[in-house]
Amino acid sequence: MTNCKNCLAQQVIPLFSFGNMPLANRLLKQEDLSLTEPHFPLEMMLCTHCALVQLKETISPQSLYDEYLYFSSNSNTMVQMAQKTVATVLNNLPEKDATIIEIASNDGYLLQHYLHKNFKILGIEPAKNIAAFARLKNIPTISEYFSTHLANQLVKEGMQADIIHANNVLAHAPDINDFVQGIKILLKPKGQAIIEVPYLLKLVEQGEFDTIYHEHVYYFSLTALEALFSRHHLIIKNLIEIPIHGGSLRLTIECNQSQSSAALLEKYLSHEKKLDIHSLNYYQPFIKKINNLKSTLKELLYSIKQQGKKIAAYGASAKGSTLLNYFGIGAELIDFVVDKSPTKQGLYTPGNYLPIYPPERLITEKIDFTLLLTWNFFEEILKEQFAYREMGGQFIIPIPQLEIK
Repeated sequence: MTNCKNCLAQQVIPLFSFGNMPLANRLLKQEDLSLTEPHFPLEMMLCTHCALVQLKETISPQSLYDEYLYFSSNSNTMVQMAQKTVATVLNNLPEKDATIIEIASNDGYLLQHYLHKNFKILGIEPAKNIAAFARLKNIPTISEYFSTHLANQLVKEGMQADIIHANNVLAHAPDINDFVQGIKILLKPKGQAIIEVPYLLKLVEQGEFDTIYHEHVYYFSLTALEALFSRHHLIIKNLIEIPIHGGSLRLTIECNQSQSSAALLEKYLSHEKKLDIHSLNYYQPFIKKINNLKSTLKELLYSIKQQGKKIAAYGASAKGSTLLNYFGIGAELIDFVVDKSPTKQGLYTPGNYLPIYPPERLITEKIDFTLLLTWNFFEEILKEQFAYREMGGQFIIPIPQLEIK
């Protein structure tokens, strides 16, 4: 890799390497355990020109998303945030016959909140199994990868959007410039794209290294985002920080005939410049934090095991795969993983082959400590696991700081 995937500058330097890692969402069946599991390099790079953090090598989207096991509706937090987002849009949407499109619409967790209105809605979801689930909710959904080609095709068919939602998908697009140009094509002249991305500064400051895996090609600062959208004649009309996924930005994007929220943008851009996010120096404490957590977490787990206690993990998630595999935590410390998604139960985690069971297993197996891999939903999960905690079970939360609850 010599050129930045964003600005194309030849100023890309190594930042941090995880070595060879399995695909984080490639859960395994029983018959897969005897086969050689593919591993791929997972290395972060930094463009010192536009400040975009990106993976050195990318995996084809078809290998990652044609069949997918992450259903957004399994998280009450995700559904509730989607409902609030839609309510805000509706309060500011004068058109009664608006066209609403969501890119990476998953199982319809967001678009379902528009169904009661007389809107034309469309979900774009490449995972065929998940798209089929959305259609069961009467949400029109096409199983395609978003691109300028698809955007042009939809426009030719008479569909152009007043509102485009794109939550946690921009980081997944291998050709990011093609993706953003597609949004530009698909938007009506006065339309808005509402885009959510995890915020690089939160990842670095809180040590959220486990959000790094092959699906996430990019890790965005506002500096990199502003340059990206400007290149395609789009402006950031507004932005807010939201707590989802450890800290994200919600951007409102419009065509450049309107005016941006210049003062707010300048505040963020000035702050990022002051932090020197174009330089390796900014990321050194982050790298140190990863290595410190690796040693302290493993020491804690070994200490618990030596006391004869049982340990499980909660959340057969991509971030959990990164943490367990990079830290070298497997069956010697973790008995099994639980997850409330029925599509994951009965499978095995990538890399370390831990069996995945329903959450009730924590109680029936009298698990003493549970490593919470989906720490970004810890409030929701701790409430749901009230009975487990009542019997004395405790959760180990590794990020943003190691603690037991």
